[in-house]
Amino acid sequence: MPSKQFTAADRTALAQVGKVFTQHAEALGAESLARLFLSHPASKIYFSDFTDYSAAGPRVRAQGAKIIGAVAEATGHLDDLHAHLEKLAAKHGQVLLVDPQNFPILASCILVTAACHLDDFSADDHFALDKLLTLICQELRSQYR
Repeated sequence: MPSKQFTAADRTALAQVGKVFTQHAEALGAESLARLFLSHPASKIYFSDFTDYSAAGPRVRAQGAKIIGAVAEATGHLDDLHAHLEKLAAKHGQVLLVDPQNFPILASCILVTAACHLDDFSADDHFALDKLLTLICQELRSQYR
């Protein structure tokens, strides 16, 4: 049974966003992470082995691609986000010990980057992506005590 959290319009929008994110994961992810590091420098603590925090930095590009790739993949699991993100949530909450307040900050950076680069990023697309990112943040926080 489909989740009631996402409307048919949300699903259509997220399918399109997911395609673009998959095709441009490295560039969009690098810009999103660089935006995070610039606007919230304290977040660099989780990436202390990076030497270049700009969007051109090779580690930023690689990590950014993973992040945007994970968001793109989540667009295909709208009805089972909890199960889909369970291992990732455990890793962030129990192994990496990322402060969960960083997730919504990064989500905002992803939204801004998407708005800057997706040609047909309508208000409805923005709303659908924001809804997805909010739920992803909730799931990633689920393994914290």
